[in-house]
Amino acid sequence: MDKIIKSVIFGKKARITLIDSTEAARKAAELHGLSPLAAAALGRALTAGAYIGTNLKTQKGSFSMIIKGGGPLGNIVVAGESGNKIRGFAANPLVDLPPKKNGKLDVGGAVGNNGSITVIKDLGLKRPYNGTCELVSGEIAEDFAYYLLKSEGIKSAVNLGVRVNSEGVAAAGGIIAEALPGIDDNMLFILEDIMSNLAEISSVLAEKGIDEVMDYYFGHLDAEILSKESLTLECNCSEQKIKNIVLGLGQKEAMDIVDEIGKLEVCCQFCNKKYVYNKEEVRKLWEK
Repeated sequence: MDKIIKSVIFGKKARITLIDSTEAARKAAELHGLSPLAAAALGRALTAGAYIGTNLKTQKGSFSMIIKGGGPLGNIVVAGESGNKIRGFAANPLVDLPPKKNGKLDVGGAVGNNGSITVIKDLGLKRPYNGTCELVSGEIAEDFAYYLLKSEGIKSAVNLGVRVNSEGVAAAGGIIAEALPGIDDNMLFILEDIMSNLAEISSVLAEKGIDEVMDYYFGHLDAEILSKESLTLECNCSEQKIKNIVLGLGQKEAMDIVDEIGKLEVCCQFCNKKYVYNKEEVRKLWEK
């Protein structure tokens, strides 16, 4: 089961969010038939989305994150709700590029860095929060850290990773370390050293597991566990939501589609579930 551990260290002078998103990344890769490169990119984005979701401040909050880098992968979209439910997709699930010189998957090349990352949060207020900033590298971790700083004023270090083998996603996860008021230079040095050791976070999680990673790297730093929460990949599409989409087309356009191909089919991009309506079913939508 995927898990999120939130804690403070150094006597509440730094905040740590440790995320194991292996099952979510694996399920998304299988659901969308992702290439290894696309699986690595979407897995990183899902982990960043899990961090956003776990920090929504209302019980009925929701968010969406859109990464537009201009690369061959196309846009990445991740969304979720309070309760750590996330979902996502990449525009080009079969993207493939040569590996980088160090042999690693070229996520930055697939995503591109000529674009932006945008986060929209609906916290039940009059207006949703909307934050956006330009991409730094397309590697997603650096981009997300830059977004947190520029759009939310959070000074952080972010490591995100997905380990892919011949059988699919073997491990995925991330760590977000935030500096809080009162942190000193020595604490920052220690935190930077730990984050460098956790640069390959997915490999570390595969070997140790999330609870052991928390205890091994942070247990001796006056750590206080704030929460341990589950994380799930779950779509929130429904018959009513899809009907509203059909109604949004307008009656004439919807009926024209049915007349042309004999049916109206809507596919959810997040879970690939198909909703099919015949002419009589479409006509009844407007009668209701």
